Amino acid sequence: VEIVGAGNYRWPDVPKGSVLAIWHGSAPSLLAAFTARRPSMPLKLMVSCDPRGDCVALFCRWLGFEIVRGDAEHGGWRALIEIANEVHKGAVALISPDGGGPPFVARVGAVALASAAGVPLIPVGAHCRPSVFERHKWDDARNPLPYGRIAVACGEPLTFPSFEDAASLERACQQLHDALDRAAEEARSALT
Repeated sequence: VEIVGAGNYRWPDVPKGSVLAIWHGSAPSLLAAFTARRPSMPLKLMVSCDPRGDCVALFCRWLGFEIVRGDAEHGGWRALIEIANEVHKGAVALISPDGGGPPFVARVGAVALASAAGVPLIPVGAHCRPSVFERHKWDDARNPLPYGRIAVACGEPLTFPSFEDAASLERACQQLHDALDRAAEEARSALT
């Protein structure tokens, strides 16, 4: 796997004790990049509690990642608290803010985690070529094929103070959404 880096925080040079956010459909590319070049810091992945998540969790554990189970429907806040404790110890957390759908809509989890832990939230984009495009899936996932190229783009770290009201939380989610779209486009452009 050839990894093409982009942005100010070239992977895997991300600060210890931070949160990485990536669109769900791009996660297979990022996981392949992590597998090809192991990060030096502990990496915690949040994986859904549904039956499909069982397979993903097993596969990710087999690859050597540390898994915390939870999603918007089952145990999500408990999982975020567990991950926040690990982030305080220097781990890096990886979360898909649109996990479970709808795609490309940043929900509150990643923003709340970064804010509560007082750590930077780094938007990540990943793209691969050639790939298997799963049109039938809700997230339009692209899975990298052997001997392909993967581009990883890390945007500027976002920091969020505590939120005063629902409107400020909504603005933070929109800021993350825009940053994830920019990172995803940067990763796509790196492979054209």
